[in-house]
Amino acid sequence: MAEGTAAATASANLASRLELQSGFIVAFHDGLLAGRDAPLPAEPAGWWQWIEENHRSNTALWREEDRARRTDVPDDEIVRCKRNIDALNQRRNDAVEALDDCLLAALERVVPTPAPDARLSSETAGAIIDRLSILALKIHHMRQASQRREAGVEHMQRCSDKLATLVAQREDLAACLDRLLQEASCGVARFRTYRQFKMYNDPSLNPELYRRSRPANDTAAAKTPFAVDVLIPTCDRPAALAVTLTSLFAQSLGALRIVVSDQGERRSAEASSEVQAVVRLLAAKGHVVEFHRHLPRRGLAEQRHFLLAQAQAPYVLFLDDDVVVEPDLVERLLKAIREQGCGFVGSALIGLSHAADRRPHQQNIEFWDGPVEPEEVLPDSPAWARHELHSAANLYHVQTNLGLTPDRQRLYRVAWVGGCVLFDRAKLEAAGGFEFWRELPPEHCGEDVFAQLRVMARDGGCGIIPSGAYHQELATTVPRRDVDAPRVLRTKLEAR
Repeated sequence: MAEGTAAATASANLASRLELQSGFIVAFHDGLLAGRDAPLPAEPAGWWQWIEENHRSNTALWREEDRARRTDVPDDEIVRCKRNIDALNQRRNDAVEALDDCLLAALERVVPTPAPDARLSSETAGAIIDRLSILALKIHHMRQASQRREAGVEHMQRCSDKLATLVAQREDLAACLDRLLQEASCGVARFRTYRQFKMYNDPSLNPELYRRSRPANDTAAAKTPFAVDVLIPTCDRPAALAVTLTSLFAQSLGALRIVVSDQGERRSAEASSEVQAVVRLLAAKGHVVEFHRHLPRRGLAEQRHFLLAQAQAPYVLFLDDDVVVEPDLVERLLKAIREQGCGFVGSALIGLSHAADRRPHQQNIEFWDGPVEPEEVLPDSPAWARHELHSAANLYHVQTNLGLTPDRQRLYRVAWVGGCVLFDRAKLEAAGGFEFWRELPPEHCGEDVFAQLRVMARDGGCGIIPSGAYHQELATTVPRRDVDAPRVLRTKLEAR
């Protein structure tokens, strides 16, 4: 009797510490889908981030699967959907494995050694939570379908019947999760993390990838993968693009993969003689340059979304097509982001035409004296005023006054950084990337700011000084700036 009481107490203690009863998870899933604050413990444990990551991945996967069934779009749109689906599936499975690792570590503290005859569950707790996430999506969308009056009464009734079945299935599955966790906490059941090893996403294991990526006679293709992909959106500015590409020619980091998404409607940037000349120079130096004609134009956020979908390297440098960078800049950015482990590091653009325009009232700078940490910055908050440091040549004046050099580089707090930002690709994707583009009209601005704010809230971000990035100071290609993404989508920032 005493042993049974001890086991029950251990089970209750585990539930109390984990706060992982199925009811919490179901409410959390439904809350995120409804666009409201999902209930969480006051001090959520580490596994909640993986529950959220898994659910957000499944939600994005649902959207991509729907889009992949369209028949009214070009084939390249379906190809992009398929690539997004592969990436999201990987994120989903990675989150399940991480979740199981966290839960097993907690269970081991309660029951270091399960009973010798403990039942082995072939389905892990993480896998059940993944299935609960998918059921939440089915229930959410089936409920919407059951309310579509324009589809007719019969359709609504069929969907209502299916909805009832899905709700019952979720109740059964939720009870199975509670039972597994309870039995595991008593030592009478056990599970282990099952590794998916998705071979089709691994260039070294998928023969369709490694046979084509490393031809026997292609020595360039046999080189080690690039650490950084430089992603450049451009539109009808071939001369400016050529200058930007030239500044990448002698980067101290070594070879780069450079991806250009061209939305020029008058002519192809790749066809211009000045761009062709620079591309030949870059190729001679070992850089790889890819051009993609990406039309029709659907806004800057979609343009960046497309570029991110082409990325392969662990770090991506979003670089505007009118920026000049110093030869050591990419290496300095990469060193900083690796040391800090944050979501992004940016080099604010300096406009040297303002070298004589001194604005001391805009030159306040807040240095990071310790590690870069997550920060929540919202439009018009006190931290929002940090953007003034990036106006005109303010940053140039500050770095000159302080005698800062690349060898004496400092990191500082930012509201955002425009024009030259290095992201940890996985962290950018985990924050949603630029998938919000569908929620904006084609004419908008601030899409880069919105993405940075989301990454900064999760993983932190900073600027480096001295900057090493200079603006060509051309006229903007976005004259209409009525729709500012951080303000229009503010509720998404506040909900995180």
